[in-house]
Amino acid sequence: MKTHHLLLLAGVLGLAACDGPQEREGRKQDEAAAAASGVEYTGSGPAERAGEVRDAADRAARKAREKAAEAIEAQGDNTKKQAEIAAEKLEEQAREIRAEADARADALKARARQVKEGAPVQ
Repeated sequence: MKTHHLLLLAGVLGLAACDGPQEREGRKQDEAAAAASGVEYTGSGPAERAGEVRDAADRAARKAREKAAEAIEAQGDNTKKQAEIAAEKLEEQAREIRAEADARADALKARARQVKEGAPVQ
């Protein structure tokens, strides 16, 4: 469980290093606010940090949607596999039914030949 959390944290931190569109927009807002107040912008202002959080949330939501789509695709694959297995079973049953019918038909043909040759009908 702790390993899972560490991996998740490492992933989030790795993603945090990438500037997303909302983070870049926040940086522009912070730079403009700093310039308007006559202060030098040193980076990582409140709008930039908020944008970074929104970008991280967007990435997490996108990944969640991707995982959900993958799960649905896996369900579809599983459904196909189950149908294939059921079809194979039905095909085997059909082969068995045909074989039994052929055997009965052959027995009846043999009996019909006997009748034609004058053997008594039983």
